Amino acid sequence: MKMPLFLIPLLLVSVGMAYAEPLENVQTSVLDFTNNTATVQITWDADEETSSYKIGCVSCFPNTVKSVTENSVIIGNVTSLPNSSIAMLYGLAYDLENNLLTAVQIFVNLAPIM
Repeated sequence: MKMPLFLIPLLLVSVGMAYAEPLENVQTSVLDFTNNTATVQITWDADEETSSYKIGCVSCFPNTVKSVTENSVIIGNVTSLPNSSIAMLYGLAYDLENNLLTAVQIFVNLAPIM
């Protein structure tokens, strides 16, 4: 079977290209834990298609939201869900036209490591 010549460049360009998903490989670190509140650093892989991020805390009272353009954020006064040591956060990624690209849930164990 012979492939038409105009398809060969398309095949060569598409092989080996990988596209990262926004907010992929989210990493969390509890920087401080005092009086049932924590300071949490959240980082993720950078994505060229993303212009801004919103990171929020659902389990916090009051709910906290930070908007950033970098691929890292530090959120203070993070609290856990009732009767738990788990905090529930979320991440939203937006493109240049402010369209939502992706949303992820982020769970962080705030229990001090003994």
